[in-house]
Amino acid sequence: MATNYTPMLEQYREVKSNLSSEILFFRLGDFYEMFFEDAELAARELEITLTSREGGNNKRVPMCGIPYHAADNYIAKLITKGYKVAICEQVEDPKQAKGIVRREVVKIITPGTILSESSLPDKANNYLALLYEEDDELCLAATDISTGECLWAIFSGSSRTNTVCDQLYRLLPAELVLVGKLDGITAITNFVSQRVSTCAVTTLSNADLTVAAQLPHNHFTEEELPANPAAQAAVSYLLYYLHYNLKSHLSHLNKLTRINTQEYLVLDASTLRNLEITRNMRDGGRKDTLLSVMDFTKTAMGSRLLKKWLEFPLLNPITITKRQDAIADLLDKRVVREPLKELLGNIYDFERILTRIEVGSANARDLTALKTSLSVLPEIKLTLQECQSQLLTDIGMAIKTHVDVTTMIENAIADNPPFTIREGGIIRTGYDLELDELRSIARDSKQWIHDLELRERETTGIKSLKIGYNRVFGYYIEITHANTGAVPPNYTRKQTLVNAERYITPELKEFETKVLGAQEKIINIEYQLFSVIRDYIKERIGEIQQTALHVAQLDVIISLSEAAARFNYVRPKLNQTRDIIIKDGRHPVVERLLHGEMFVPNDTELNHRDSEILIITGPNMAGKSTYMRQVALLTIMAQMGSFIPVREASICPVDRIFTRVGASDDLATGQSTFMVEMTETAQIVKYATANSLIILDEIGRGTSTFDGMSIARAVVEYIKDKVKAKTLFATHYHELTELADTSKVIKNYSVAVKERGNEIVFLRRIIPGGADKSYGIHVAQLAGLPKRIIEKAQQTLHELEQGKLPAIPMPQPAKGPYNEPAAVTTVSLFSSCIADELLALDIMTLTPLEALNILFRLQTQAREENGSL
Repeated sequence: MATNYTPMLEQYREVKSNLSSEILFFRLGDFYEMFFEDAELAARELEITLTSREGGNNKRVPMCGIPYHAADNYIAKLITKGYKVAICEQVEDPKQAKGIVRREVVKIITPGTILSESSLPDKANNYLALLYEEDDELCLAATDISTGECLWAIFSGSSRTNTVCDQLYRLLPAELVLVGKLDGITAITNFVSQRVSTCAVTTLSNADLTVAAQLPHNHFTEEELPANPAAQAAVSYLLYYLHYNLKSHLSHLNKLTRINTQEYLVLDASTLRNLEITRNMRDGGRKDTLLSVMDFTKTAMGSRLLKKWLEFPLLNPITITKRQDAIADLLDKRVVREPLKELLGNIYDFERILTRIEVGSANARDLTALKTSLSVLPEIKLTLQECQSQLLTDIGMAIKTHVDVTTMIENAIADNPPFTIREGGIIRTGYDLELDELRSIARDSKQWIHDLELRERETTGIKSLKIGYNRVFGYYIEITHANTGAVPPNYTRKQTLVNAERYITPELKEFETKVLGAQEKIINIEYQLFSVIRDYIKERIGEIQQTALHVAQLDVIISLSEAAARFNYVRPKLNQTRDIIIKDGRHPVVERLLHGEMFVPNDTELNHRDSEILIITGPNMAGKSTYMRQVALLTIMAQMGSFIPVREASICPVDRIFTRVGASDDLATGQSTFMVEMTETAQIVKYATANSLIILDEIGRGTSTFDGMSIARAVVEYIKDKVKAKTLFATHYHELTELADTSKVIKNYSVAVKERGNEIVFLRRIIPGGADKSYGIHVAQLAGLPKRIIEKAQQTLHELEQGKLPAIPMPQPAKGPYNEPAAVTTVSLFSSCIADELLALDIMTLTPLEALNILFRLQTQAREENGSL
């Protein structure tokens, strides 16, 4: 038999039937209630009590609920766990409703559309990204609705999947929407799950194309819209998804920007990750990144923009120079820089406040925060008049003070308004005459109640008589059971309690009607006045958004000048000779982590005349990788317009920086360390140009010695002959140093080492010439191998060097014509004898971990054979 649910539950079921997988928050009075499966799921995930209620036909249904004023925190928990939440509100006054109160879904909250302040990261964007493909063109559209930023890009050719992944790594979207059939979707979703693990992936399959196609024209100018139909379709689908979920006009989405890779230094996902520019490789956080070192911003808006400047360094020398001029201007004027920092410290994240105003979720405190932020702008403009650089002058001219907005908020909104806008107390006394009169009535009511209570006590002789109020029964006179015999005849019983009776009198009832009417009118008038003010600001959101952008730019420039002042950074020169010349360069992150220890600076010269490829040899842990990363980071800093940690430098902007460093398996695609290495190397030699900078660390480690050495040499020669990019190439293959004898553009460098008896000291200096020793056992000692193993290894090495142990000749490549192998075969190159194996080892090719593994195996083998250890 079909269940006949109560009218309210029937309404709930109807609303729920129009949703997909969203958890439905159903408004009932002061609570959001969940029923049936949603209740069971929410109770489990939110760790709240699961109860039940009468559902009809004497059936009870699962139920749980949360107070509406605490909903944001609970919603954030569900969003973090990967759920979507539909908010269903009462859309008519219960007092005016005929039958059950009408309810509607007013918004659907997803990871990419959440707007509550507590749910958003202060210093990072919260992007919603969408991918759409048409005619082999892969289109990306993205927005951070909390700030109003909208972006688009289009990618074609065989590299489009990789390029999209690079952009997704930069954006780090909270949500990725897929539309239609996408080529390479498996690679994209695998990449997202591994590198952008916090991103929720969803699909959009039921969009109304007619409605979607019109939306971009409602938000952006024709000049901003992509001319490409596929790209415009991606923007259309993105806006459709937003409008469908948020049920709002979203007029703050009013500027569309193309991600144009032709304007920026391209940093792919691998490079961003390897160099730890904005996220570290340890936990994906900001700590110990280039961003963390350079971020002295005072506003959340500035911090977000600084991250963009780091991830999108410039190519245009004119734009770079403008930023350098601005930093130099403030660096020379501490008396200007310090007051500006103090003023910026008073500015809230009004970029996001504007969004809350647009979607109707702003409260009175948001308006006071906006007023506080805008109020400091006149003084900022005045202070910037002391600056001479073009960029700072332009910013000072572009910042508007919005005095009309600050004046309105100052006059209308109370200094310390309550958090909610439906409880009164948000409008300043004196702003509205009718409101003031009603407040006077409400304020005088307390004294009237007090006087009535005293009078009734005297009239009845009941000293314990008291007058109270609750929202259910209104005002009442409460008398204990012991005194009910003295109750006057004009008292009407209203409620019976365990120990007392509650009464009403005609006089008290008349007062109640007057006062409660005044309270209700107060709340309604305050809300109406607040809405008028909010709508006034809405009309000016576009202008205030531009001010927010200029404030963020100023904040970033001050931050970069502060970093330069604190850390002794120097302005790099820009050259057109395609050179990178660095004198006494320092790693910007590592030097900050030394805590009192001096960082050893190093020189670098890369050019296309006689130093195009630098081959760097030396033991592990000596500083090769730090040095190469240092060169890349200094180049990035220079191209973002920053000063850099050097004594002096001259840098020509490069178009791309490639890095192949480190070793790790790609678990998502099932690729081994060596396959990952080869895939990344293939991408580098395919897409690098003569204007690129390449960082290669230990190519060929993951295979046999001859294979690795052959690949490494072939890569170097290909770069020299075909790519002609400026390259830093670190290797343990000493044989590669011979390449310097075959080409004038290849130079050998090594890490200086000082020997003290059997000990060594890494001097961290990069010097001309190749390394002549490996120091593998010393590295193994530093890695913490037991003393007895180290001593045995040293003894064995000494005997090998003295020729006291028999050795087998190193394997030689087969002579004769070369044939492509039919299959890959692994062959042991060494005998089982410990001495023979040590003789055949090339210690320079070993990492500390590899040395540890080999020595541990040799120790075990020696114990089994003769127990000599």
